[in-house]
Amino acid sequence: MRIIANIPHPQLKISIFLYNEKYIIEMEAAQYKQSFKISADSMSGVDEVKALVTPELINHCMERFNGMHGDFKKAFEDLKKNN
Repeated sequence: MRIIANIPHPQLKISIFLYNEKYIIEMEAAQYKQSFKISADSMSGVDEVKALVTPELINHCMERFNGMHGDFKKAFEDLKKNN
């Protein structure tokens, strides 16, 4: 997997990779990660992939990160209660 671009963001690490003829957009926040795979054939290049990373997409990812954190926190707390 080869990193081909980073998109600056104050809260997230946003990276674009090229692997097995797919672009992978990866968003990371703390210990959580979300990724999106797109066929390289369907895109004209990395600039078009970057254009997919809109403020709306980022906001939805942030909402999912919050949900992921809540789910993980609850699972961790439940585990500690039962042990």
